[in-house]
Amino acid sequence: MGKWLVAAGFNGLCGVGFGAWSAHGAELLIGPAAADWVKTGAQYQLWHAVALLALIGLPAGHARLRGWAGSCFCLGALLFSGSLYGLALIGWRGFAYLTPVGGLFMLLGWLLLLGFGWKAWRNGQ
Repeated sequence: MGKWLVAAGFNGLCGVGFGAWSAHGAELLIGPAAADWVKTGAQYQLWHAVALLALIGLPAGHARLRGWAGSCFCLGALLFSGSLYGLALIGWRGFAYLTPVGGLFMLLGWLLLLGFGWKAWRNGQ
């Protein structure tokens, strides 16, 4: 549980920090398009910080769900948001190839959550 709390805290911290910066001055330093990439990355990172917090509240019997979905959420946030931050701050276009991969990991995390929820629902839990 502790590692997911650390992951949620890290993602929340980065999401709020980059989100605030994108709203208050990033455009002057990196331009409007790049500031928008930072804003998008921050929004997705914050949503996945909340998702990681929600995983902590699952009953102990769902450790596999926490492991797989949490890993997908973390890796997805790192690749998706991190690549947008890198693209905006460094400008290397190669980061753009990582963004959809991160998005796929985020989707996989949600799909795993859906699947485990479906299974629990069908079992009357």
